[in-house]
Amino acid sequence: MSAIRFSHVSFSYSSAVSIIENATFNLGSGWTGLVGANGAGKSTLLSLVAGIHDPDDGRIDIEPAAPAPVLCAQRVHESSPEIERFATDWRSDAARMRDRLNLHADDIERWRTLSPGERKRWQVGAALVESPAILLLDEPTNHLDEGARDLLIATLRGYRGAGIVVSHDRVLLNTLTQRTIRVHRGHVDLWTGSYDTARHGWEAERASLIENHDARVGEHKKLERRISDKRRTSAHKDAKRIRERRTADKNDLDTRGAAATAKHERGQRTGARTVASMTKSRDRMADEIADIDITRERGGTISFPSAPANKEFLARHLGVIDAGPRTLFEVDVAIRRTDRIRIAGRNGIGKTTIMNTLVERSAIAPRRILHLPQESNPEDEAEWLAGIRSLDSADMGRVMSLVALLGADPAALLSSDHPSPGEARKLAIALGLGTPTWLLALDEPTNHLDLPSIERLEEALDGYVGAILLITHDDALAGACTTTTWGVHPAGITIV
Repeated sequence: MSAIRFSHVSFSYSSAVSIIENATFNLGSGWTGLVGANGAGKSTLLSLVAGIHDPDDGRIDIEPAAPAPVLCAQRVHESSPEIERFATDWRSDAARMRDRLNLHADDIERWRTLSPGERKRWQVGAALVESPAILLLDEPTNHLDEGARDLLIATLRGYRGAGIVVSHDRVLLNTLTQRTIRVHRGHVDLWTGSYDTARHGWEAERASLIENHDARVGEHKKLERRISDKRRTSAHKDAKRIRERRTADKNDLDTRGAAATAKHERGQRTGARTVASMTKSRDRMADEIADIDITRERGGTISFPSAPANKEFLARHLGVIDAGPRTLFEVDVAIRRTDRIRIAGRNGIGKTTIMNTLVERSAIAPRRILHLPQESNPEDEAEWLAGIRSLDSADMGRVMSLVALLGADPAALLSSDHPSPGEARKLAIALGLGTPTWLLALDEPTNHLDLPSIERLEEALDGYVGAILLITHDDALAGACTTTTWGVHPAGITIV
C-alpha cells in the first residue's frame, strides 16, 4: 500500500521567505491534484516528497520507503538515462507503453528537434513503465495537444500507486484526481474531490469568511458609535452639573446640592464602567477582525502598450521550412499589421519552427516584437532577473507593476535567485511590455501560468491592437484573441 504522510512540515529557502508552514496531510493510493498560484510552493512540495529537500521542521513518511519516489519535473530540455533505457527496452510492458503514448524508439536520436510535447510523453512514459509506488508529475500536459493529452490521461488512469500531479489543466485535474491539495500563502490544505469540487469548497469557505469579517466590522462600527455617544452624554452631564452649581441658591449647596452631586457622580461612574466594558469588547473584536485573513488576491487587468505598425507586412516567408537536417514543407505565408493568427497542429509538426522562422525574417526592429518562446532555461531566467535589477527606479516600478498584475509577488521575485517557471514566464511578459510592440509572437504562452493569470492574459490579448502570432492548445484563449488559423500538416499550411 502506497502512502505519503506530512506531519507539521515547514520549509523555506531562506529566513526571509517561508514557503510551506505546518503542513499536515495523509495521502493513499490514487491521484491527488496539487494546485496554487505560481511560486506558491507546489514544485517545492513535490521536491520534499521526492527527498530532494529536507523539511526545516516536521516529519515526512513515505511508504514503501524504497524505491524512492519518481519525480517528473516541469523542464524537458534534456534526455535522461531512464528515457534512454525506456527507448531501448523491448520487453512487452515497455513496448506497450511506447505504443500507448505513440512513441517511437528512433525519435531519441533526434531529441534536440523533438517538440516539448513529444519530450514530455517520453519523460512520463519512462517513469510509468517502472511502476513506481510514488509518482510525482509537475505539469505533465504542458506542451501537449488535445490528442496527446487524451493519450496521457488514459495512461495515467491505469497507475495504481500514490500519485501527485501539479497542473493548471482543468481537464486533467477533473478527469484524473480524487483529492486536491491547495497551496496558498504558505498553507497546505487537503480537499476531497477533483479541482472543480475542491474549488467550490474553498470559495464557499472564503465567502463565509468574508461574510463573518464584514459582520464583525459592522458590529465594531456600532460599538464605536455607542462609545462615542456615551462619552458625549457623559461630557454633557458634567457640563450641565457645573452650570447648575453656578446658578443654584447658596442654601441649596449644603443638603440638596450634595445629594445631586452624589447622584451625578454615581451616574458618571456607572457610565464610565459601561464605556470601559464596551471599549474592551471593541478592542477584542478588532483583534478578531485582524485575525480573519481576507487579504486581496494579487493580480488585475493588464494591457499591452501597442499600436498598429507603420507598414503593412511585418513578416513573410516564401520557400522551404527546415527543422535541423529535415525539410518540413514549403510555404507561402505572411503576417500583416493587424493579423491575429493561430498556428495549430499536432505536436512535432513544425509550429514552433514556423514561428521562429517568421520572427527571424521579420521586416521590423526586434524591439517592436515580443517573442515568448515555449520554454526558457535557468540561464534565460537569471538574465531576465539581472535585467530587471539593472533598471532605473521608474522602469523597474513599471515592470514590477505588470508582474504584480499578472499575479506574482514583486518583492519575493526580486529577492529570489530561482523563480518558478510560471514566475519566470510572467517576468518575460512584463519585460516585453516595457515598450510598445507591433507583433506578439507567443509560443504556448499559458504554459506554467496559473488559472487566474491565464484569464488576465486572455483579456489583455483580446484588447491588443497590433498583430498576434499564437501557438496554443488552449481553444478558449485562441477563440478569444485570434481570427485566422494556420492549420499545419505534413503537406504544408492550410489557412482558415
